[in-house]
Amino acid sequence: MTTTTKVSARPHSTFGAAVALVVTALVSVAAHSQPALPSGDRYTAGPSPTLSNNATQNARDRTPQGGLSVAFASPQPEGETLSIPAMLFKPTGAAKGAVVVVNSTPGWSDFREGHYARALSSAGYAVLAIDTYGPRQVTNAEHDNSKLSTHAQALDAFAARKYLISLGYAPDRMAVMGTGRGGTIALLAADRTFVRNEKDRFVLSMPISAGCIFHPRKPSPASRIFMAIAEKDRISGVEPCRSLAEKYVAAGGNATVKLYPGAQSGFDGHPLVTRLYHDPLMETFADCTVLVEPDGRSTYVGKTFAESDTKGLIEEMRKSCMKRGGSGWTNVTQKANVTLDLIEFLDVNFRL
Repeated sequence: MTTTTKVSARPHSTFGAAVALVVTALVSVAAHSQPALPSGDRYTAGPSPTLSNNATQNARDRTPQGGLSVAFASPQPEGETLSIPAMLFKPTGAAKGAVVVVNSTPGWSDFREGHYARALSSAGYAVLAIDTYGPRQVTNAEHDNSKLSTHAQALDAFAARKYLISLGYAPDRMAVMGTGRGGTIALLAADRTFVRNEKDRFVLSMPISAGCIFHPRKPSPASRIFMAIAEKDRISGVEPCRSLAEKYVAAGGNATVKLYPGAQSGFDGHPLVTRLYHDPLMETFADCTVLVEPDGRSTYVGKTFAESDTKGLIEEMRKSCMKRGGSGWTNVTQKANVTLDLIEFLDVNFRL
């Protein structure tokens, strides 16, 4: 297996038809889901305006629009079962495959998860956008990544996969994706080091601006990966993801890494947020690398943490590698490009 590193470029062979889908999705969001944005040349207040999650914000910004509201059961390690809310988007005609979209770090939204769901379903894929935060009373993790366990979110992703199978979608045509923390979950699902009880895996994993924190000591590849990296990402970083992809491939996996020039963290956010913002409280981890043992335990600065102990691990990381203060803006060109790249990656791997 080989890893491929690319720089975003156009056009695709399917560019003409695909771009119409993306433009339609972007225009739809801009017209119907406008957040209340701060004034001034630079945004300075948090949470980030890529997801205006103030209590007074229109609910349309927080819930993907255009799909069918559903829920599925997600068994948890403590023995309880959570009901995970989701939006199901069905394509016209038979689906070429199915995609689970895990919510991003600020929570799910119409202009990110909704955008991807509409674009991919228009391209012929069933899409299930899931909200892993709601049932746990979490609205945003940008300022506190210890609010919930990445392990629990990964369990939700696999439960979503089972739900799609129960609806009749083919298990050998399943993909998982997400931005930020959602991208991290997509990466965990792609390696058998994590959630080891899940024998059946997604065929494809498509992380965008993922936090590539967790580096298995002995990677166990389970999915083909398309990794989208923002060139100027100072929140998740660039090199940790490149290094993770190289290790994945060295272990026999298949990974394509694509760099999006000029893009910063949150580049796939709301299409109206086109000026730089800075959130002084946002947690960043571009300098963080956590080794993960074959049994799923994390090792950091000589201490060991259970796979489900995200809180303990984050608290330890705050003492050293984690920092505060993140900046970004929506790069609508690169948001369109990454959407087209996702469609092409799916089409190449799920040809009928």
